[in-house]
Amino acid sequence: MSDIELSPDPAPDLVGQWRVPADLERLGPVRGSGLLQPSYLLRRGDGQVVQVSELLHIVVSEIRPGRTPEQTASLVSAAYGRRLTTEGLRHLVTTRLQPLGLVEPVAASAGPALPKAAPLLSLSLKGTLVPPTVVRRLAGLLSPLFWPPVVCVALTAWVALDVLLVLRGDLNAAVGQLLSAPASLLALYVMLTLGALFHETGHATACAYDGARPGAIGFGVYLVFPAFYTDVTDSYRLGRAGRLRTDLGGLYFNVLWLIGFAGVYLLTGDGLVLLATVVMHVSMLQQLVPAVRFDGYYVLSDAIGVPDLFARVRPVLLSLVPGRPADRRVTEISPGARRVVIGWVLVVVPTLLLGLGWLLWSLPAMTARTWAAAVVQGDQLARAWDDGRFAVVGLSLVSLVMLVLPLLGVVVLLWRLVDALAGPALRALTNRPAPREETTMAMSRPVKGLSAAAFNDREMLPQPKPVATSGWQHAVYQASGHVVRPGPGAAERRREERTEQLRTAINGTRRVVVMSRKGGVGKTTVALALGSILATQRGDRVVAVDANPDAGNLAHRVAPANSLTITDVLRDLDRIASYAELKKYTSQAEESRLEVLASDDDPRIGMALDRSDYHRLIGLLDQYYNLILLDTGTGILDSANQGLLAEADELVIVLRAGIDGGRAAALTLDWLEQHEYGDLVRRAIVVINALRPGVGAPLDPIEEHFAARCGQVICVPWDPALETGGQTVLSRLAKPTRESLMDLAAAVAGNFPTGGGSR
Repeated sequence: MSDIELSPDPAPDLVGQWRVPADLERLGPVRGSGLLQPSYLLRRGDGQVVQVSELLHIVVSEIRPGRTPEQTASLVSAAYGRRLTTEGLRHLVTTRLQPLGLVEPVAASAGPALPKAAPLLSLSLKGTLVPPTVVRRLAGLLSPLFWPPVVCVALTAWVALDVLLVLRGDLNAAVGQLLSAPASLLALYVMLTLGALFHETGHATACAYDGARPGAIGFGVYLVFPAFYTDVTDSYRLGRAGRLRTDLGGLYFNVLWLIGFAGVYLLTGDGLVLLATVVMHVSMLQQLVPAVRFDGYYVLSDAIGVPDLFARVRPVLLSLVPGRPADRRVTEISPGARRVVIGWVLVVVPTLLLGLGWLLWSLPAMTARTWAAAVVQGDQLARAWDDGRFAVVGLSLVSLVMLVLPLLGVVVLLWRLVDALAGPALRALTNRPAPREETTMAMSRPVKGLSAAAFNDREMLPQPKPVATSGWQHAVYQASGHVVRPGPGAAERRREERTEQLRTAINGTRRVVVMSRKGGVGKTTVALALGSILATQRGDRVVAVDANPDAGNLAHRVAPANSLTITDVLRDLDRIASYAELKKYTSQAEESRLEVLASDDDPRIGMALDRSDYHRLIGLLDQYYNLILLDTGTGILDSANQGLLAEADELVIVLRAGIDGGRAAALTLDWLEQHEYGDLVRRAIVVINALRPGVGAPLDPIEEHFAARCGQVICVPWDPALETGGQTVLSRLAKPTRESLMDLAAAVAGNFPTGGGSR
């Protein structure tokens, strides 16, 4: 394997004293990319998303306290396929990862402010209107609006109603109505503002529909105009279709809003409603312009799979200079996407320069007119207040805000422009280094990017369009005699992606520990269901071990149960020389073919198995099984459970949605982190089990706490088929329960290493 050549760093040998921040979240590889090399996304605790190379992502995954540089470099080399020297590792840690806040010294309490992306053409003067928890609840309620049949009906109704408005609408009368009652302009403002907020709700709902978690809805100033925004950073984890749906979700909700406007106008003939409809149509067309960060910009970025187009303007322009080598941010783009980016730059740059020139030319006159208009509105507000005309007071206040905000936006825009142009000169005069050109992204719309597909035979041959196997798409395919192929719907595509992740191949063996500090939370049921799904969906040998030292009941959940136990295996350990011989000691679930090794529940036993016993047992199972699930007891301080944790590759923590259950699980994580199991915690899957609507503590704070500390949180609804405590059969479970358990199995499989690192 070839070496990774990096400049040695003079810093002391401190790699073993670094750690990954506990609140760092791995969003995984970027899908649907227009770039040539794979890339990964990490989200810091402050919400900043950082895009890094595969090598940096592996280094972040392997950094942990106490591990020497030699050990870390060896593990990174095995996972990456090229040898990384310890000098190269120190260079990456001290010059690339630590300045971005992706690793930190173990002893550090508070460091300097971390860099955040601050694009020139981004929102300024931002504030929050709707908090994330409210946005998520609202998005969940409105998600059915993105069901394909509903979308088709809505678009058809919109077109039909627009035709009726053209035929019956009287725009002259509407304008006359507004001029005859200027105070009614306030009502027009309110309608358009509510429509803009509904637009942002559409982005959040589309984000949630595809499985991501939207954030807050807020306000700010974009360029020189007041604007709303939605935090859909989590849509980075979605594929191209999900990101595009999130981009277009706002315009789709505009369509729904316009359907309501058109219906009201056709019923009442109110001219203000007609004017609001016309203005919203114009606003929708404006949103599709890709020259600035409107929806059309993000649609273009996600369609070609190239993140943050504005960050590539300067490299693209410099690459067009004859004889000048192209920048990495240009050469990393695939040829087809590169042509689109170059064309976009050649159109957008002259357009923005002309717009900026006009703004600078008009700024003195604009300032004077704004001041004069503000004086008039102030006088009008004072007179209206004295006369008790509160509608006019409200209109004057809105007008003053609308006058002042654009001027503030111009000031902020010019300040950013001066900083961008004068910054390099000031740094040169003061001998300060330039900011590191590491790819960081913090967007109010989903700007995701790059993923390089492997070169294989499938890519060299034309592939038929995939056929839907469920939903209305399948019905259309069948009804048309297999001529019309709508393609799989969003739900089916999610299932296919989940299945692909669930079947992630591994080399060697993988040990998954399922644990809980509290009894009665359904830990054994979760372990059995997880093992059953993995055994059914994968071609591996899967065994679930009842590692509860106090006579667990895992084996009693399958039929027929075997009378032999772990104690018998340990007694005959030296005589077991084949899989066929070992299989005599296990029970096997009839439906899933999962094998279960029971704990000893003989009441005559006076001493439980200890750490060395389980170490010997797992060493034997490693020889014959690919996946080993270990269902532990509730104690964390006993020798057996600590031995199981030492053997674990992955951790699944089960809890009930309650204050005491959440506290116990949080304390478990604290103990694990304090005893050098921080890497297990960061990759752990937390299962909030047996959820009942309206029962238990509020779910959002519990989810948010564990999502910030662990790899993923899965919510499993309550199911009456699991309450009896008898035999567990997946086919008897309700569909929502089965789907959530499938998500759990896919999340566990998603942590399987695809290269080196398995046993």
